[in-house]
Amino acid sequence: MIKNIKTKETIKDIKTLDKKKMLDSFNKKQSINTKNNVQDEKENKESNYAINKIKGTSKKTLVSTRIKIKKYRNQKRKNEKLIKENNTKKGNIKLKNIKLSTAKNKINPRTSGNLSNTINQTLSNQTISQSRMLNKYRKSLNKFNGTTTMKYSGNKIIDFIKKLISFVKKPIAIMNHLISYVTGMIILIVIVLFIGVFSALSDDSSVNTSVEGLSLEVIAYTPVIEKYALESGIGDYVSLIQAVMMQESGGKGNDPMQSSECGFNEKYPRVHNGITDADYSIKVGIQHLASCLNDAKVSSSGDTEHISLALQGYNYGNGYISWANEHFGGYTRANAKVFSDEMKAKLKTNVYGDPDYVAHVLRYYHIGNNNIVEVAKSQVGTTSGSKYWTWYGFNKKVNWCAIFVSWCANESGMLDDSSVPKFSLCTDGENWYKKNNRWKDKTYVPMTGNIIFFDWQQDGHTDHVGIVEKVENGKVFTIEGNSKDEVREKSYNLSSKSIYGYGV
Repeated sequence: MIKNIKTKETIKDIKTLDKKKMLDSFNKKQSINTKNNVQDEKENKESNYAINKIKGTSKKTLVSTRIKIKKYRNQKRKNEKLIKENNTKKGNIKLKNIKLSTAKNKINPRTSGNLSNTINQTLSNQTISQSRMLNKYRKSLNKFNGTTTMKYSGNKIIDFIKKLISFVKKPIAIMNHLISYVTGMIILIVIVLFIGVFSALSDDSSVNTSVEGLSLEVIAYTPVIEKYALESGIGDYVSLIQAVMMQESGGKGNDPMQSSECGFNEKYPRVHNGITDADYSIKVGIQHLASCLNDAKVSSSGDTEHISLALQGYNYGNGYISWANEHFGGYTRANAKVFSDEMKAKLKTNVYGDPDYVAHVLRYYHIGNNNIVEVAKSQVGTTSGSKYWTWYGFNKKVNWCAIFVSWCANESGMLDDSSVPKFSLCTDGENWYKKNNRWKDKTYVPMTGNIIFFDWQQDGHTDHVGIVEKVENGKVFTIEGNSKDEVREKSYNLSSKSIYGYGV
């Protein structure tokens, strides 16, 4: 019996390797990997750009701010050093390219230091905070590079990067605002300093609008003043000398000109009130004032600009005059204050002169007073008055005493600065002075250049007017137009019932 032998079944369907399919799969995988690698590289570039942008901006802002503050501090130290190192000669301080400011416009060094610290601290904190945030997200990003085993889809990575960039933009915007704020603050400080310094240093309000009368003591010294004024070549400045004496002492004491410490004092100790002879005090004080007027190049008794410079020199010493001319082109109240402060620091004293000396003296000295008197004196003896009333605008003869006063004021420049009104009726002149609070009754002791009003009828109404030439020995000396149809010099007792009042 033949046994059935089992044989291995022949496999008819032989599966062969599909090389084409494998190749396509490989290419697909490579394409995906390449795409992911490109995306990762793009993400890293965008991240690094944002990081570098913030770091660069923060660094530049810090550096710029610190440089500006350092420059400010260095300039301030330089200025202080220059002030300390410069010596004075006869009260003259040499300053070079020093930026000056008045007390009300100074920036407190403490304030500026706090501003610097605040800016630096703010920027530093902002930079540290941003760096920490970026390092955190940089670590997160590293999880998505080619070396990691973590697998995220391309869409998720792109969404993450978009969010990160949006987050990074916010600190950048904040930094931009901070930069704008810091820049604005610096510009504002500079503008405030400039305006403050400029306005302060250019302040030259030396015109006196309120004139006060002289004391009887000062008036009593008028003959002595006139004597030494002529000897010193300043005979036209008697009223100015009177004003100086009024401010210095009111004409009281043994040193009425307060000239003891002056260089012209060669007889008495050069200490406060060292002079014990009033006559010698006046002589020395007038010599000193004459020297100041010469150094200040005063051209006339109405040259207020240079008179102001001379007066401050009288108070500080001639050295101030050359200092003010060199650094500021003349006198201002502000630079007078600066000079005083510098001298106090140099001499280690709490007081140095009077920074407001000019204004204090000029309240006793009417600008142009001497000029109007000189003009009036030049007309003494003129008859008819036709040159005056035709100038005023009349085509026929009128009473011209008030017109004469107006004409003299015009010739001396006092009409233009409204020191004296233009008037043809005495009552109009009276009303103008009263309206402008510049009227004094007959008890007032007048000074050179004041306008004197008369009441011949003694009925309480003015009917004549003239110009005060001087006051001496209880008498007021005048120059009047239309006095018997002539310009004449006259005099009256100060107590005369005919005197109605004064325009000052």
